[in-house]
Amino acid sequence: MTPNILIVAGGRSARMGRDKATIERPGGTRQIDHLAALAHSLGGPVFLSAQVQDDRGTGLTVLPDPEGYAGPLAALAAARATGLAGPWLVLGCDLFLLDAATLAHLLAHRDPARAATAFRNRIDGRAEPLCTLYEPAALQALTPGQRCARSFLESLDPLALDLPFPAALDNANTPGELEEVFQKITRGVTAKAVRILYFAILREARGLSGETLETLAWTAAGLYEELCFRHRLPLEQDQLRIARNGEFESWEVEVRDGDEFIFIPPVAGG
Repeated sequence: MTPNILIVAGGRSARMGRDKATIERPGGTRQIDHLAALAHSLGGPVFLSAQVQDDRGTGLTVLPDPEGYAGPLAALAAARATGLAGPWLVLGCDLFLLDAATLAHLLAHRDPARAATAFRNRIDGRAEPLCTLYEPAALQALTPGQRCARSFLESLDPLALDLPFPAALDNANTPGELEEVFQKITRGVTAKAVRILYFAILREARGLSGETLETLAWTAAGLYEELCFRHRLPLEQDQLRIARNGEFESWEVEVRDGDEFIFIPPVAGG
């Protein structure tokens, strides 16, 4: 069955500083147009979820957020309110690396006996709610006041698939993360082994002084975001200095196989 498709555009993205939907991708296509083209290629009706009645010039029907819901769960509630039969494919607008092959894999492995079919996040293994097929039973399980889309999805006991292209769901919420996904778009995705050293509060948070791990990041900013997502590190990038192979660098410095990175926290009392 061809699903209904809902692109979740949300608001204007304070962290990014501009509307993610209208960001121009490498090659000149707006992100929202890229996603709309992917969605239309699947053949089902395509809608846009947004906090305001603004289709971003796509011509898509906008589904406004209903009262009592927030974030991606508001998008699901809006989808339910249409009364359309069948499953809903929900896509986050900040999935700059999403491609047709990833969506085809999701649709091919759909299990209509489960409330949802989703992909596991490549870093923490949890199901990702914003590239997911939700069955009608999932939409009926929504109740006002729910806030966390990930927790809601996990409550459905979804079928969780491994990503055929590991970076396909890497998103971008800040300018640094945007630079990282643009590097992946233009240069491809390459795994690299790097050494990370932790000091002070980061060592306490991680529970060790160093580790060697595999990363798909091209920039130090992208590497640190991976670490934060994996380990819930307590400091933001603007609170740290960075050194690569013993030399201070900017957050845009390239990550290479075999590099050693230190993310240096502020000195206590300094």
